[in-house]
Amino acid sequence: MSDHDNDSPIDRDAAEARLHEARSAGRRVAVEGSASASAWLTGLAAASAVYLAALGWFARTDEAEVLGVSLAFAAVLGVLAVVHLRRIRASSLGFSRRFGIAMGAWGACFAASLGAGLLIFPGSVAFFAVAGAITAVPPLWGSVRELVVVRG
Repeated sequence: MSDHDNDSPIDRDAAEARLHEARSAGRRVAVEGSASASAWLTGLAAASAVYLAALGWFARTDEAEVLGVSLAFAAVLGVLAVVHLRRIRASSLGFSRRFGIAMGAWGACFAASLGAGLLIFPGSVAFFAVAGAITAVPPLWGSVRELVVVRG
């Protein structure tokens, strides 16, 4: 005799309902996590674009102003992280790869823009405006991709 012989019969409808409920709960948590990740990436895109555009208004010798804008940028990223990244308790399949690609591409664009702008084009509003727009593309791609994948 097996253990199942002594148990009450399994109600197939009840089991299916519980399985559906568990899947729905898992999907809801993943969608909520994806919304937070998407909000973080969108905020990062906006903050980095504004930060780089603001840097174009200062010369290399305007150290206090550059420091002030940089600290404000860091504060905005900190607030975004506290508000959005801590809410990601579960994620959709492939989230880590999509998020990593978006963040890696953003980091490369941001570093190249910041380096070239401060060393070659300091005080160039046009360069920093274009650089800000280009730097915003990877996190915006990640944000939209996360919502499309999760919401179908």
